[in-house]
Amino acid sequence: MKKSFIHFSILLFSVVVLNSCNKTEIPDPFPSEEIEGCYVINYGNWGSGGASISKYDYYSEEVTNFYFQAQNGGSEIFSNIQYGYEYKDSVFLVGNVADQLITVNPLFKQTVNGVSNDLETPRFCVATEDYLYISCWGTNSDHSASYIAKYNIVTRGVETKIMVPGGPEGLEIANGKLYAALNYKDSVAVINLSNEQVSYIVTPAVTSYFVKDNSDNLYVTLISTWSDFSEDTGIGYINTVSDQLEEIYILENVNNGYGSMIQANADFSKIYLVTAITDANWNITGAVAEFNVAKKSFNTENLISDISGISGLAVNPKNDNIYVFSAQSTTGVGMMQIYSETGEYKKEYEVGAFPVGAFFLD
Repeated sequence: MKKSFIHFSILLFSVVVLNSCNKTEIPDPFPSEEIEGCYVINYGNWGSGGASISKYDYYSEEVTNFYFQAQNGGSEIFSNIQYGYEYKDSVFLVGNVADQLITVNPLFKQTVNGVSNDLETPRFCVATEDYLYISCWGTNSDHSASYIAKYNIVTRGVETKIMVPGGPEGLEIANGKLYAALNYKDSVAVINLSNEQVSYIVTPAVTSYFVKDNSDNLYVTLISTWSDFSEDTGIGYINTVSDQLEEIYILENVNNGYGSMIQANADFSKIYLVTAITDANWNITGAVAEFNVAKKSFNTENLISDISGISGLAVNPKNDNIYVFSAQSTTGVGMMQIYSETGEYKKEYEVGAFPVGAFFLD
């Protein structure tokens, strides 16, 4: 009897221990309370460094400048960051001078070295499955050798270059195809991802960036540049089933700078577009125009006006607040001004040198 009780006690203890082990929760390696926020990309001074990331916690309303450095033991970013993109528990930072792709985790800690091989003047990126597609201008000044780098995020290397002459800038994936806005050719390139064949959609102006609607169709910015003047600036609507530019919505003075010049709100009822006028002394005064998607027209008045040195914008997906970025120089303090979706000014913060946009993590 006593021996049976001992055996029962051991069995009961084993069951309790096993149940306790099964109930033990594995800690979340990326706790949301440490990650959620707006991450501002501060480009810095081209070729001279100064790039940084500013993190804005919109709950505590606090900004942490030089956030990358703080998370990496004081290490600086040795590239001018052009664009940031979150995908599969990683954040990819596209950098110029030195040209490279920097990968960090959602806590913004860099665990591997940046990749530079086969990335010549990288600009922008977008991902699907295990591949990151990176637009690259190449080294030729006429952009005849520009390309899309197909980067394997598992093996961490560029597998192939898809040649796309004309300076590919913004990218988007829709209906199994990769679309590239061309900054030096009046076209949008269309790459069939199944065979990597390239075709083109002719546009009335050069293009820069996209937003994608809820039906996988695209709106692309139409811009006028010093090397390719056009009066048909605004946005174009591309049907990605037929690959036709179906509509053009004219808007004057669309900003031809590099950064986040077009953004949509969370339900895609509104598209925001940066406009800018440069005076004889190269001073930039900008505004934010609002496009009503249902009405297919721009509002007659700017939603936000008189932003000196405007350099980009972002829209908070949590509350549709609009973040407008500006810089008076590439080396001084940049600004982030926050507005409601109706254009009401809320607050502003100092960020890093020459902010060009932001992305949001949750």
